[in-house]
Amino acid sequence: MQYTQPRIAVVEDEDDLRDDLVEFLMLRPFQAQGFASAESLFRAWSARAFDLVILDIGLPGMDGLQALQWLRARSTAGIVMLTAMDSQATQVTGLESGADAYLVKTASLDVIEATCRSVLRRLPQQAEATETVQADWLLNLKSWRLTVPGGEHIELTHSESIFLGCVMRAPGVPTSRDTLLEAFGKPCTLSNMRNLDNCVSRLRRKLQVQLGLEIPIRSSYGSGYTFTGECGVKD
Repeated sequence: MQYTQPRIAVVEDEDDLRDDLVEFLMLRPFQAQGFASAESLFRAWSARAFDLVILDIGLPGMDGLQALQWLRARSTAGIVMLTAMDSQATQVTGLESGADAYLVKTASLDVIEATCRSVLRRLPQQAEATETVQADWLLNLKSWRLTVPGGEHIELTHSESIFLGCVMRAPGVPTSRDTLLEAFGKPCTLSNMRNLDNCVSRLRRKLQVQLGLEIPIRSSYGSGYTFTGECGVKD
């Protein structure tokens, strides 16, 4: 899917640098939004996915390499590492972990922009390839609607849409309860975990009662939830 103004997330804990990058990108023009940590990006991701992420490594909480793995398990967005870590070993690790490009912070704004545009030019080809795949289950995040095998659809609540947005971006891969609660913007407490499990139970019952279908979600003790069917997500 192509956008006239691609959406870029800047994940950088240095306030001045983050603000400068966001301001620069919006003048180019892109739709840019800054995040001070990977966790804050993840909380926003379920509601608004991005076309490209500029990602620092030395972040508070989850570091950039861990965040890269999280993103790659859930998205085909472009990822540009922008970091002060310039060792060849770290560059190799970042690229082998799925980054599309690796820049050090001495790079000029023009180089950063050119790199982003280079990565974004490759994304429509990936999107076209994805659109040719026949997904049995298709989630539309904008309309909060789930299309099921056979073409029928069911309306979702906001909470159900957030949950499915997380697990359906990484089919076959467990999404932890911690990650899911982060997407809801809630702390990992016993009460919130129970509320999460209740949300999933209600979703199962809704599909069963309204459409007579079992939704392919597997719960694993200690591992969270896994979507096991053929699926797609439309942002």
